[in-house]
Amino acid sequence: MLSPRPYCHLLFSRRKLTFAGFTLTESIVLVVIIGIFASLSAPGFLGWLNQKRVDDALAKIEGAIKETQREAIKRSTDCTINIPRGVDQSITGSCLVTGNRQIEGITIDHNKTATNPWVITFDFKGRNRDPGSAGTLWLTIPNSAIQPKCVTVSVGIGLMRTGLYDGAASVKCKAP
Repeated sequence: MLSPRPYCHLLFSRRKLTFAGFTLTESIVLVVIIGIFASLSAPGFLGWLNQKRVDDALAKIEGAIKETQREAIKRSTDCTINIPRGVDQSITGSCLVTGNRQIEGITIDHNKTATNPWVITFDFKGRNRDPGSAGTLWLTIPNSAIQPKCVTVSVGIGLMRTGLYDGAASVKCKAP
């Protein structure tokens, strides 16, 4: 006949209880290792983050220029856009339906030395007819070593090209 509790003796066996986990020394070593990796990766991450901020600002400005050009065609009238120099500037225009573009923490510069802001005017066919309106603007972050980005606006049909800015080259705005 079987006993009613065949495994009863396991309940009363003398086992030493062990606890799983890390000791204080192991925890400190782990925190130190994580800190070393964080300090090594922080400059690269900050550089990547700054480059994305410049990319975003470039997309805002390029979008504002294209919107101004589209609205000039749509309304069959001249439309202008104003691009000022400096840090924390606002891009304004006569035909920006979606509103002005605030560019924060980015330095805007352009090769239009005689004018500030740089005014680009598109006619009813979307053409940039003013020979003085052609030019290049570039974006950087103050006190940063990231590669500046640029936009070149041509005269005539108002074509635009974006790229990397190199102030020492003969062609300042080169496509990547």
